[in-house]
Amino acid sequence: MRSKSVPLLLHVCCAPCMTVVQKALSREGFAVTAFFYNPNIHPFKERQRRLETLTAYSGSEGIPLEIVEAYPLEENIRMLLEAENRCYSCFEDRLSVTADRAHEMGMPAFSTTLSVSPYQNQEQIIKAGENAAFKAGVEFIYRDFRDLYKDSIRISRENGMYRQSYCGCVFSERDRYFKIKSPGMI
Repeated sequence: MRSKSVPLLLHVCCAPCMTVVQKALSREGFAVTAFFYNPNIHPFKERQRRLETLTAYSGSEGIPLEIVEAYPLEENIRMLLEAENRCYSCFEDRLSVTADRAHEMGMPAFSTTLSVSPYQNQEQIIKAGENAAFKAGVEFIYRDFRDLYKDSIRISRENGMYRQSYCGCVFSERDRYFKIKSPGMI
């Protein structure tokens, strides 16, 4: 537990994942501001549905929320197609933008809700977060929150939140139907 509240920008992929991560970080003494930057979520309607759920939840809980409205679809798909490892590239993109925004906002630290998913490669998240932190000059706070994943499901169901069935990119949507293991999956 930190002696005083430390500002932290929390990259949020969706409201269900934020439920447990935000609470855990707050208990540690972080003053969490949620940050939605997810150009990987396709199609646009899916992105909007996740953002609406997040906006409603953060509003009901009094959690400040920063949103990047831009939707660089072409740039994101190009990045994913050209990447040696598309999941790592996606983590790197989202966490780099988060780290830069934390720096711009004068926040000393950032984290991500991606760390609650048992389906995401945690080593890749750590590497992307640490690289982003180094470049932006802020601290990456990593916690392995996978043990809270089932709690996030329970809380989201109890609150009638929209829960998605894929990470967001069009490739992961395809992969779940064809049972293909994505490079960022474990």
